[in-house]
Amino acid sequence: MSRASRALLALLLTAAVSCGDDTTSLFLRVEGADGATQLELRGLRDGESWFGPERRPEQEGAPFSGEQTLRLRFNTPPGVPFELQVDALLGGVPIARTRVEATPRKGEELELQLRLSPIPDEPGPQPDGGTPDGGEPDAGEPDGGTPDGGNPDAGEPDAGLPDAGLPDAGGSVCTTCVQPGGTCVPITSARACGGSGVACVDCVADGRANQCTASGACSCGTRGTPCGEGERCEADTCVCDPDTCAGCCQGTACRNGNTTTACGLNGATCDACDANKADNCTNGGCRCGTSAPCGLLTCRSGQCSL
Repeated sequence: MSRASRALLALLLTAAVSCGDDTTSLFLRVEGADGATQLELRGLRDGESWFGPERRPEQEGAPFSGEQTLRLRFNTPPGVPFELQVDALLGGVPIARTRVEATPRKGEELELQLRLSPIPDEPGPQPDGGTPDGGEPDAGEPDGGTPDGGNPDAGEPDAGLPDAGLPDAGGSVCTTCVQPGGTCVPITSARACGGSGVACVDCVADGRANQCTASGACSCGTRGTPCGEGERCEADTCVCDPDTCAGCCQGTACRNGNTTTACGLNGATCDACDANKADNCTNGGCRCGTSAPCGLLTCRSGQCSL
């Protein structure tokens, strides 16, 4: 704090004019007034005011920082104790305070080191003891009964017209798929695949797909479609084997197994019947008419002949 600022805090209290030998003084070092803009001093004797209150500086200045010093001079009988109260003010309101006993000595200056303590905030309004107000209801009176203009509050049905079964997803159109019960899924998956609000499909249920494309279609790997009937999707690839194919397997494709170009049963590899020895495929086997394929002869019109 500057010397000029400290000078503003010098307090001079002079009682009735008397001989200089009767003058006593207190030199105060005050801590704990940081942030305050004034100091207020008052003296008490036997619980009654003796001097003050006096404020220094008289007008609010810059907020205090660090230790503040001031000198109190007065004429009083030596050896008579009194209680000194010092308040730190901010906007005229005490924010910190201390009280000390002081006994002035004739012709001497007594130095006191003071530390102010913050004043706690005043408590708010206290409850009235918890006594209820009679417990009377509000007589069930309506709030005036004034209608709101008859306008619906957005909770009205849409005149009972169906919306093609698509849920409104809380006011927006479902762009994925709808689960049983009408819930629109936020994100499609292999277990709930679809688009444009249609019913969700479980792509993995029949083993023919393991993914759902961005357009909402089941797919085995990246082919864009599920595997064919009688095939299964394994490691993103369509597979034909006896576990799924009732006809015959032609590579990874399952065939019906009832043609001369793909003849077979129960997932066996498809056979291509010799056109000279057989003219049909029956029960997964090549036949000439209703008989076995011809040996050295040629199958003509369902008969083996030369």
